Amino acid sequence: MRATDWIDLSGKMAHVTGAGHGIGAAIARALALAGAKVAVSDIDAAGAEETAAAVGGVGMALDVSDREAVDAALAATVDRLGGLDILVNNAGVYRDLIGPVRDISDAMWRKLWSVNVDGVFYCCRAAARIMIEAGRGGRIINVSSTQAVTPGLGVTYDGSKAAVAQITKALALELAPHRINVNALAPGPTWVQGGDPPPVDGQPPPPTGDPLADTVADRIARLPAGHWADPMEQGKAAVFLASAMSDFVTGAYLPVDGGWLTL
Repeated sequence: MRATDWIDLSGKMAHVTGAGHGIGAAIARALALAGAKVAVSDIDAAGAEETAAAVGGVGMALDVSDREAVDAALAATVDRLGGLDILVNNAGVYRDLIGPVRDISDAMWRKLWSVNVDGVFYCCRAAARIMIEAGRGGRIINVSSTQAVTPGLGVTYDGSKAAVAQITKALALELAPHRINVNALAPGPTWVQGGDPPPVDGQPPPPTGDPLADTVADRIARLPAGHWADPMEQGKAAVFLASAMSDFVTGAYLPVDGGWLTL
């Protein structure tokens, strides 16, 4: 055996949610490069199909806040790939759903949590049922955030990602007897937009008076790694959590953050 065998995912079947773009797409690519067959889902059907084509996988539209749609999508993964060994819960939202608590409507709160928390629960439950019935173990990777520990985007998003981290721990304990490892991947500043990321030069922008935004800007400016992460940095970490490299790792919260949480 060689050390490279520990990251070989040949023969494994994976499903990555929210993989039409950004971090999810990079995770799908990384799993495929490690040998896994990958099903890609996203509420943006065209994005899912684009990523699926790039990794030689299966693409499908999925709104993770729809319980019945989640059950159908994971059943389709089993039918089309031959099983489900790895689930990556990456789907999440925050745009237009964050801000000062005084401005958060009930609808904003419920929309964000329906995707970021309910969606993770629905997918974990469906995957657990499939993996337990198959009896060969599995891996569930929930994408949380460094914002679960250090607030910055507001009560809706930060609270949801903290919930994901705790859901991960509870499921790791419950599913351990079934040889299903459950871990949380916590990305730090990761550049998913076009063009070059802003410099990390130790010079935060002038304060805006928004304590959350100013804290985030200051941390980014002082990021120990000295640069934003490329999405594939998150993909490589997902391969670690999906592979034999992490056989004895479950219930972990893994920051891939360039030192963000050390500040």
